Amino acid sequence: MKTLALVTLALVIGGAAAAPAPVSAQAKPIVWNLPTVAAPTYFHTVNYNAFGAKVKEQSGGRLEIRVHPASSLYPGPELIPAVLDGRTEIGTVLASYLTDVLLEMGPLELPFMTGSVEEHKKAALRLRPFYTEMLAKKGLKLLSIHAWPSQQIFSTVPIRTAADWKGKKIRVYGADSANIARLLGAAPVNIAFSEVYSALEKKTVDGAMTSATNAEPMKFFEVAKYLDYWYLAGAAQEWLVANQKAWDALPRDLQQVVLDAMKETNLEEKEWADAMAADERTRKRLPELGMTIIDPPKEEIEKARKIAKGAWDIWLSRTGADGKRGLELALKALGR
Repeated sequence: MKTLALVTLALVIGGAAAAPAPVSAQAKPIVWNLPTVAAPTYFHTVNYNAFGAKVKEQSGGRLEIRVHPASSLYPGPELIPAVLDGRTEIGTVLASYLTDVLLEMGPLELPFMTGSVEEHKKAALRLRPFYTEMLAKKGLKLLSIHAWPSQQIFSTVPIRTAADWKGKKIRVYGADSANIARLLGAAPVNIAFSEVYSALEKKTVDGAMTSATNAEPMKFFEVAKYLDYWYLAGAAQEWLVANQKAWDALPRDLQQVVLDAMKETNLEEKEWADAMAADERTRKRLPELGMTIIDPPKEEIEKARKIAKGAWDIWLSRTGADGKRGLELALKALGR
């Protein structure tokens, strides 16, 4: 009887050990946060949500990428510092917020360097090895290259000529855009993207540099009567990156899930296609929103381009050998 009891007890213990752990004891999913300045309905946010959903599906829920739109996790200027220091595991590096830390990555963002999203894409994809190298120096892994559509001017008064810039208070988003405004005689005002609406509403600024496609999702049409098509840049780049330490800490199979999810959602190509489509759609939509389109004469744009070329020299003086190399690569990619 004692022997039988011991055998029975051993079977009970062994069975308990072999039984699956209760749900509450399962390992918690790994959560990565992806902050963005884009509005919830903007194509960036939509695409990042689709990417995140695919990661969760393919990982069986072991990895979640949670998207935080409209600067709800970090304001625009904090996006780069947050991913650099690991506060966020995956994030967006926006050309709009390049600082001395990554300024050399912005040759394509120089004033009037590109004149359309298509032209910007052509050059940007050829610069991928350069971008990968620059980001790696700062502990970031390049995952994908994206863009915001062409950069124009929302304004409360029309800006039709190069002379019209003089004395205007213009919202800018960093040193280079500030240099453009200053060279054209305007007074640059650095304002976070999330504060552009109130700045236009309160007339803190006369105009704001940003993508024309923000008219509807950010409701800029309510506070700016004009959209001035100066094509300051054919696009404004956005690099999707991972903090390298966070990436290295991710199990190899989950790293592959992330890479596969980007391929399956066609993330990079869809981002560029959406940017081009949004640019075209916005141009047609603006009059319906009550906005007036201002197309400066070509000679005025050329005049502004020549004046703004001074910003290139300022940029080169601040970026050193890497900036010079980046500019040479950009010009070569554009066939110049």
